[in-house]
Amino acid sequence: MDLLDPFAIATPRFVTRLKSGEPHQVFSGFLYHVEADRYIVLTALHCLLRPNTFYFKNRGTEASWSDTYGHDLDCEALSFSVPLYEGTNPRFRWHQDPHNASIDVAGIPVRLPSRPLAINMPGTFGDYDVVTQGLPLTAGSAGLIYGFPGGAAILRSAPIARGFTLATDYRLNPFAFHIDGIGGAGCSGGPVALRAERGDRTLLQWIGIYVATHEAERLGRCIPLAQVMELVGNMTVEPDLWR
Repeated sequence: MDLLDPFAIATPRFVTRLKSGEPHQVFSGFLYHVEADRYIVLTALHCLLRPNTFYFKNRGTEASWSDTYGHDLDCEALSFSVPLYEGTNPRFRWHQDPHNASIDVAGIPVRLPSRPLAINMPGTFGDYDVVTQGLPLTAGSAGLIYGFPGGAAILRSAPIARGFTLATDYRLNPFAFHIDGIGGAGCSGGPVALRAERGDRTLLQWIGIYVATHEAERLGRCIPLAQVMELVGNMTVEPDLWR
């Protein structure tokens, strides 16, 4: 297993179920390690609600979410099932999007005693080196979206990596960046990574979350790392989330 792509390991297949137990959505998300057995499943908020559901358009409807959308989160690969609500109160958190910029990001707190690989664990993994900086954030840089297009997977639970190039300099817009390459339905919520070759090594650098595809233009929309980390920071100061 050493030679498996570490970002693929950090991106298992997730499923939500309605309160009735009926299936709701298959979607992409990935693990962020906080400390010890505390993790965050990062994804797009609309993966927990429904496609094209931006929070700034739905403020004030939170009390209806538990009856309307996915009520439980399942992950077969990691053998866990957790409720997304306590009564009508969401156990997950989302970016509050104060600028109404469609910052479609959510995080679910989970405890994972097995300590699986997470997106923010740098180091050497087989042929791969996971880095936190150093790859070019400029137009034309190549990368991968990890996800489950149309629910498709490799060996039931491993994501499919789809290639792209950055359509603009990543740093131009603080709220979103665009990529040239379609992730497709089911890829929303998956990690976006730059990929480069250095001799016999493959370098990977996480840079954001994939949230939408503009089909006609073959452009993907992604949320940058800085906005994602705002949510992570807000969650980590709420230790009771992991009780």
